[in-house]
Amino acid sequence: MSLIVTRPVVERREVPTREHDSPRRSRRLGGASRGVDRLGTRGEGGRMAGFPSFLLGIRVQQPHEYTRLLRIRSRVYIPVSNLDAAVVRSAEPIPFAELDPAAFVPIRRGQSWGRTLDCAWLRITGEVPEGVEDPVVLLGIRGEGLVVSPQGEPLDAVSTVFQQADLPHSGGRFRPVHNVPTTDGRIEFYADVTHNGVILYPVGRGVFHGARLATRDETAFGLYYDYLTLVVLAGATDDDALEAELRAALAEAWRRFRAGDLTAARAALAGPLAEPSTSEFVYSAIGHGHLDMAWLWPLRETRRKATRTYTRALDTIDRHPAYRYGTSQPQQLAWMKQLQPALYERIRSAVAEGRLELQGSFWVEPDTNMPSGESLVRQALVGRRFLQEEFGLTDEQLRLCWLPDTFGYSGNLPQLLKKSGMDWFLTIKLAWNEVNTFPHRTFHWTGIDGSTVLVHMPPEGDYNSRGAADGLLTGLRQYPERALETALLVYGSGDGGGGPGEIHLELTEREQNLRGVPRVAYSTAGDFFRRLETLEVPAEHRGELYLETHQGTYTTQAATKRHNRTVERMLHEVEALSVLADRDTRAELEPHWRDVLLHQFHDILPGSAIERVNREARESYERIEGELGRLADELTGALAAGAGRTAINLTSFPRDEHLRIDGTWHRATVTPYAAAALVEATGPFGLSYTEQTISNGHLTLRFDDHGVIASCIDAAGAQHAGAGLNRLVVHRDPYQWPFDAWNIDARYTRRRARQLRLVSAENTVDGPTVVRTQLLRGRRVEVRQRIVLEAGSELVRIETRVDWRARHRMLRAEFRPSRYGDEARCEIQFGHLARPTTERDSVETAQFEVVAHKWAAVEDEHGGFALLNDAKYGHRIKNGLVSLNLLRAPTFPDRTADRGVHEFVYAFRPYPTGELTPVIRDGYRLNNPLRLAEGVAFDSLVAVDDEAVVIETLKHAESGSGVVVRLYEALGRDTTTALRTRVPHTAAHETDLLERRTASADLDRLVFTPFEIKTLLLEQP
Repeated sequence: MSLIVTRPVVERREVPTREHDSPRRSRRLGGASRGVDRLGTRGEGGRMAGFPSFLLGIRVQQPHEYTRLLRIRSRVYIPVSNLDAAVVRSAEPIPFAELDPAAFVPIRRGQSWGRTLDCAWLRITGEVPEGVEDPVVLLGIRGEGLVVSPQGEPLDAVSTVFQQADLPHSGGRFRPVHNVPTTDGRIEFYADVTHNGVILYPVGRGVFHGARLATRDETAFGLYYDYLTLVVLAGATDDDALEAELRAALAEAWRRFRAGDLTAARAALAGPLAEPSTSEFVYSAIGHGHLDMAWLWPLRETRRKATRTYTRALDTIDRHPAYRYGTSQPQQLAWMKQLQPALYERIRSAVAEGRLELQGSFWVEPDTNMPSGESLVRQALVGRRFLQEEFGLTDEQLRLCWLPDTFGYSGNLPQLLKKSGMDWFLTIKLAWNEVNTFPHRTFHWTGIDGSTVLVHMPPEGDYNSRGAADGLLTGLRQYPERALETALLVYGSGDGGGGPGEIHLELTEREQNLRGVPRVAYSTAGDFFRRLETLEVPAEHRGELYLETHQGTYTTQAATKRHNRTVERMLHEVEALSVLADRDTRAELEPHWRDVLLHQFHDILPGSAIERVNREARESYERIEGELGRLADELTGALAAGAGRTAINLTSFPRDEHLRIDGTWHRATVTPYAAAALVEATGPFGLSYTEQTISNGHLTLRFDDHGVIASCIDAAGAQHAGAGLNRLVVHRDPYQWPFDAWNIDARYTRRRARQLRLVSAENTVDGPTVVRTQLLRGRRVEVRQRIVLEAGSELVRIETRVDWRARHRMLRAEFRPSRYGDEARCEIQFGHLARPTTERDSVETAQFEVVAHKWAAVEDEHGGFALLNDAKYGHRIKNGLVSLNLLRAPTFPDRTADRGVHEFVYAFRPYPTGELTPVIRDGYRLNNPLRLAEGVAFDSLVAVDDEAVVIETLKHAESGSGVVVRLYEALGRDTTTALRTRVPHTAAHETDLLERRTASADLDRLVFTPFEIKTLLLEQP
C-alpha cells in the first residue's frame, strides 16, 4: 500500500516560534498585506486615524518626511469653486432607474449619510467658471462610490478606504473623478456611495467631505510622487551610500520647495530618479483588485464593489497604455453581464485587446479544504466554460489557478488542476505560516497521485502590494529562489476590491528602471508563468500545502458546513437519478451548482464572515435543498414501475442495513447504484444490554459513570478503547484578535478541559439496534446523544443534538483508542493522505488541527481505529488522541456564530490493519443514506469489480448526449478493474475533468495508479 506522507521539507525548529510579532511583518484581517509605512500613522487629510500602529501595520519612523509630503500635497490642487450636493439615503441599494429626483435633499460638508453598509445617492451639480480650462472634479467621501452620468452610465469609481499599507494620496480626502462631461459649462453627475468600514473593519460612518472643481499643478503633482517614491526607497534600502545620496537630494528638494521653486525642487530629484537599476532581477507587475465574494459585507455589496472595481480598472486601462490588469472570479463577471451590460461589453473589449487578463479558472476562489472533490471539479468546469463561451479564451489562456487567499490547499489539488487544464498555481497564503517559514516561493508541487504543477508565491507575501520600493526590496530579501531573477508583483488595493489607483501607478512607473530596486515591467501573470516555465526550478514540495494558521475555519459556522455537505449529496443524487430516469436536468441544475460554488468561497464556507453573510448563506442552502428535494422526488416518481417500499442506493458500495419506517423496521440489501425492495426485519438480532453495557455481538461497549465509553471489545476479544472513547469536553477558546473566527490558540491543550457531566442514561433495544441514550450538561451546553449499535455492523453511530450557548469555548469529542501509530490517514477529495501524529519538531507541532472529510484513521500492527462524521472537518490527532472538533463560539466577525441547536452524527469503528475499505464504505454509508421510494426497483446501473475503486459521480455529459462516470482509486495502490454498466452507449472514452476526450476506454480493463481520478464518457447516439 502506497502512503503519501505530507511532511513538508522546511526549515525545522525544535521550539515553535511565531514570526508575526516581527516589527517588519504585520497582518491584515482576512487578506495578506504585510506593509511597513515609514511615513507615519496619520490617515488622509493629515489627521490621526485613531488606531494603534499594530492594527494599521504602519510604523512611525519619519514623521518629518510625512509632514513635508503633506506640505507638497497642499500645492497639487488649486480650488476653483465648490459644487452643490444633494443626497438620498437608504439602508439597501436603490437602483439608479428607481431614484426619485424629488427625494434628494441638500447635504453639507462633514455630514454623514449613514453607518456601515448604509447606502446613499449623491447628486453633484455646478457651473464651470468662465476662463477655467480643464478643471478637475474632486469628490470627497469617507467610503466608496460609483460615479454615473445623468443617464446612469458608469463613469468612474472613487474610494478613500484606508488600509494599513496605504501611502498618502495626493488628493487627501478628495479623489479626482474622471470622465465627467460638461454641457454648456454645467456639470452634473451622481455617485452611488456606501461606507463599508475603516481599514475593512465594520466601524465608523460614511461622511461627505464635499465636492469641488480645481485645477492641478502638474509640477507639484510630479514633485509629490517623485518625493514619495524616493523617500520610501531611502527608508527601505540597505545601501548606506544610496540612502545618504537620497537623503541629500530629498533635503535639497525640500529646501527649494520651501523657497517656492517647484521646478527646481523636481530638478533636485531628477538625478536619482534617472539613475538606472543595477539589478538583473525583474518583477513582472500585474494590477489586481482582490475582491472577496463576501466577508465583512454581504453578497449584495460585492456586486456593487465589482462594478466599482471594473469601472476603475477600465478607466485606468484607457489612460495608461502599458497598464495590465487581472481579474480572477468568473462569478463577478457573470454579475456584470446581468447587472451592467454596457460595462460588461467594455470588459470583453479589454480582454480581446489583451489589456485585461482573466486569471483564474475556478468559478470563485474557493476554500479547498472542505468542498468535495466533485465540487472542485465543478469550480473548474463551470468557471472555464463561462470564460470560454463569453470571451473565446483558448486552453493556453486558461492554464493558471489563482487562489492567493485560500486557507490551505488540498493534497489532491495538483491532480484536479492538471486534469482541468491548469498547469500553474498562484498563492501567497503560506507566507502567513505562524510557526515555520515555508521554504519556497517558486517550486514544483506534487499531489498525492504524482501530478505536478508549477507554483509561484509572490515573494513580498502579498496580493495587495502597494508597489513601493520597500515592498520590492522586502520581496527580494525573502525570496529563496531569487537566483531565478524574476518574480510576480501583484499590486493594487484589494480584499474589498478597488485595484491599483493613482499611487500604485505613479510609483511603479518611476520604479521600472530605478537605482536601488529591482526592475519593474508591466506584464500579465500568464506571460510571467510562461517565462518561468523556461527556467530551471529545482525546488519541490510533495503533499498538501498546510497553512499554519486559520485552523478554526474547519469548524466555525457548523450549520453552513452541514448544509454544504447536504447539498453536495443532493446534487449527486439528482444527477444520478436524472441518468436513471433519462431526463435532462442540466439547465435546472446549473443555477444550483453556481450557487453552491459561490458559497464555497473562502470566507463563506470557512465561516469567517459577518452574521448577515452566514444567515443569507443558510437561507440560500435551505432554498436549494427544497428545490433539489422536489426535483429528486419527481425523478424518483418517474422510475416507479410497481408497488411496495424500496430503497435506492446511489453509492459505489453494496448496502445491507436496517431502516425504520413509520415505526416498523425493514432490511435493505441493495447493490451499487441500484434499487431493491425492502423486507421486514426479523430477528434474532443478537443484541443485549446491561445497566452499563450495550452489545450487538460484534462489539460490546461499556460506559463509565461519566458517559465515556471505557471499553470497546470486538468479537475476538480485542480491546479498542484505550483511555476512553467519546469523552465530551469543553475547552477554552480565547478570543483571537483579529482572527477570532479563523484561529484556534495552539496552546489550548495546556489548559485543562471541562468534561461534560452525565445527567441521565438509558439503554434500550429497538428492533435491530441497541441504543444508549445519554444527556450531558456543562456550562451553557446541553448534549443529547444516542449511541447506536446495529445488528451485523461494527460501526458505532453517535447521533447528537447540542444546545450550544457558550462563548469562546470549543466542544470536542475526544477518543483515545488502544490502536494508534505515528501516522493518521485522513480522507480528502478523491483519496486520503497521511499526517504525523507525533510532535517531534516544529513542523509536526504546528499541525495541531487538521482537516479530514468523512473519516480519519489510526492504526498499529494489531488493528486500526477510524473516526467518521457526517458534517465535521476539524480534527486533532496527536500523541494517542483522536479529537473531533464539534463546535466553536467565536464573536468576530459574527458575534452569534454557532449559538443555537445543532444536530449531527459521528461514528467510530475498528478495522483490520491496512484494510481501509470498510472505513471508506462506512464513510459513504454515513453520509449517503439510502433513498426511500415506492415501486422503484432496478439492477446496478454501474458497478466496479474492485472496492478500491469508487464510483463518485454518475451524470449526464455537460454537452451533447452521453453519460459521464467519474471514478477514483481510494486506497493508494495500483489496481485494475472493470466497470459494469447498463447505460446504453455506442462507445466509451476517457476524458479529462472538463469532459474532453483523451483516449478510448476499455471498460473491461481500467488501469488505475494510486489515487488516480478517471472520467469516462459513455457516448450515446
